[in-house]
Amino acid sequence: MRKSTLKKLNEVAQSIDYLDPSFSFYNLREVADRFADLHEANTESAFGFLLRSSIQEFANDVYQDLPVIYPGLVTVIASTRFSEVYGGLYRPVLPKQVDAGEPFQETTFKGFEREIRNYKFGHIEKFERELFDDDQTGQIRTRAANLGEGFRIMEEIYVIKRLFGSASTEDGVTVPASTYNSGTVFSDAIGNKLAAYARLTAASLEAAHIKARKMTDPLGRKFLTIPTTLIVSPDDEFNAWTLVNSPNQAWNSTGAYSHMVNPLQGRYTVAASPFVPQYAWMVGDPKRGFVFQRRDPLEIVQENPQSGGGFKMEIYAFRGRERFEADWVEPRFVILGNDGSVSS
Repeated sequence: MRKSTLKKLNEVAQSIDYLDPSFSFYNLREVADRFADLHEANTESAFGFLLRSSIQEFANDVYQDLPVIYPGLVTVIASTRFSEVYGGLYRPVLPKQVDAGEPFQETTFKGFEREIRNYKFGHIEKFERELFDDDQTGQIRTRAANLGEGFRIMEEIYVIKRLFGSASTEDGVTVPASTYNSGTVFSDAIGNKLAAYARLTAASLEAAHIKARKMTDPLGRKFLTIPTTLIVSPDDEFNAWTLVNSPNQAWNSTGAYSHMVNPLQGRYTVAASPFVPQYAWMVGDPKRGFVFQRRDPLEIVQENPQSGGGFKMEIYAFRGRERFEADWVEPRFVILGNDGSVSS
């Protein structure tokens, strides 16, 4: 709490008659909390530059139109319920030749059922009326209007972290572990990870690509996956671009494949995000197995300034809210090359 606020509270405390029969500690605490909230919310002294008419605006909102990559990695599903259930069957047994008098083979099939529940996300931004009215740069009004930018960044963090399955926290956004298979999204049993995690190289990427092409369903049938997207952290972004865009392979000490045609050229779309765990990467077609389930789209509303806290303290409050969930339905469409645990 600011020193000026403590000083004012001490001044008031010295004038209170604690022996008065009508004195109430409960009411005192309530008034003190409102008083502290009011003065703590006063950003005019902390952000005086907003009140100067001659200031040069460097950036009205540094996150405005921040590019995000998650829309290209997910399948968006419109949800109308508390939760959505996904189900399907893996492909059938292929036909076989049948000679005269022989019985036709019987088909066995296997399916899956997956339920994904929607969750609510939101926050509130408050400004005192004086700051809102006297703002000479327009940044406060713009900030209120662009409240949704924070949701775009939060969605980006949520999807990227959930893609890798494990629980983590980034920029204050806590992302629980995936609900798929009790959080075990990538395993040797499923076959959607390298046997030994490795930093991104031509050799490890080729090994992951081959593993994806040989992916099988729970019945052992080929999954027929074609990797199209390479997801990397900033640590491997330039390496990924080099691997995907170089027309020829680099020279190596043995001379094998040196300067030959690069088979990885143009094969993948590189998707890099600062929210991908350091050194982590995966390759595949995540859009076919990962859903972004939107129950309620983003809505931004302003609290009625003539009631509640707005009326008592002249505070403008804006609330943003949405409901969604993002998770794996079928993770066999990607191969995890590194979860970030291998740095060299």
